[in-house]
Amino acid sequence: MTELATTVMDTTPVNLAQAGKIEAAEASAWADLYAAAPPGFAEAAGLGTREVAGARVLSWKASGRRYFSRAIGLGVIAPATAQALEAILSGYQHAGITRFLLQLLPHCQPAQYGEWLRSSGLEPFDAQDRIVRADEPLVATPAAPAENDLAVERVTVETADEWAEFLQRVYRLDTGGWLQALIGRPGWHQYAARRDEQIVAARAMHIGQQRIAWLGMDGPVPGLTTDDYAPDAAICAAIVADGLLLGAREFIADIEAPAETMDTPAYEHFARLGFSRPYVRTHYAWL
Repeated sequence: MTELATTVMDTTPVNLAQAGKIEAAEASAWADLYAAAPPGFAEAAGLGTREVAGARVLSWKASGRRYFSRAIGLGVIAPATAQALEAILSGYQHAGITRFLLQLLPHCQPAQYGEWLRSSGLEPFDAQDRIVRADEPLVATPAAPAENDLAVERVTVETADEWAEFLQRVYRLDTGGWLQALIGRPGWHQYAARRDEQIVAARAMHIGQQRIAWLGMDGPVPGLTTDDYAPDAAICAAIVADGLLLGAREFIADIEAPAETMDTPAYEHFARLGFSRPYVRTHYAWL
C-alpha cells in the first residue's frame, strides 16, 4: 500500500437486505434524475426508465454511453428471473441500444443469475467499488495540502448555467435545459469546486424518501478522467457535512476506478470521511 493510503478502508460485507436497500436508493435517485428531464428533450434523446423485476432500467440512446443505459438492482432488490433478463435485453434491442450494462453483485439471486448473463452473450466489462457511510458525526480532519486552494459551493439558480456548461463539457454531452431543472428540485443538492474562481469539479447529492444520500454525477471522475483527486475529495467532505445536517441516515457512492490493493487517493479520501466498501459491482456488457 502506498504512502497515500494511511487510513485503511473497512471492507466488512453487508447482507442481502442491506445491499437491496442500497441499490434501491441509487435506483430511486436515477429514476428521479431522468424524470426531471424536459419532456421534449427526453423524447428526442431516447431517455427514460422502466422497472423490471424490481430493478430500475435506464435508457439514454442519444448518449451512446453504457453508464446511462443500465439496470440497477436486478437480482438484489428482488430475485432475477430468466424472463426479466430477456425483457431487459429485448427492450434495449427494440430501442436500438447496444451499449448498456447489467450488474452482478455477490448478493444476486438466484445463484444461476451470473450464468444467465454469460449465456446471453454478456461478458465482464468493468467493476465499481460500492462505498457506504452511516450517520455517525463527521470527524474533523485537516484538509490535504492540495485542497487548500479549493472553494466548494452549492450550485444556485445564478450559477446553474455555468455549472451545467462545465458538466456538459466534461462529459461531452448535450443536456439542453435538463441539468438546470435539478436546481431546487426536491431531494437534489448540486455542488461545485472552484480553483482560481473557475469550476474544476462537480458532484451531486440526492436524498430520497428513505433518507439515504446518493453521491453521484461526479465530473471529472478521479482515476478515470483526471488524476487530480483533491477537488472531488473537498466536495465529498462538504456533502457529508451538509447531508448530516439535512438528516441523511446513510450515504452511498462508488469508486469508479477501483484498485484491488485499495491504495489510490480515492480510498484514502473516502476512508477519512468514514466510508467503508461492503461489496464490488461487476458490470456485464456485449463487447
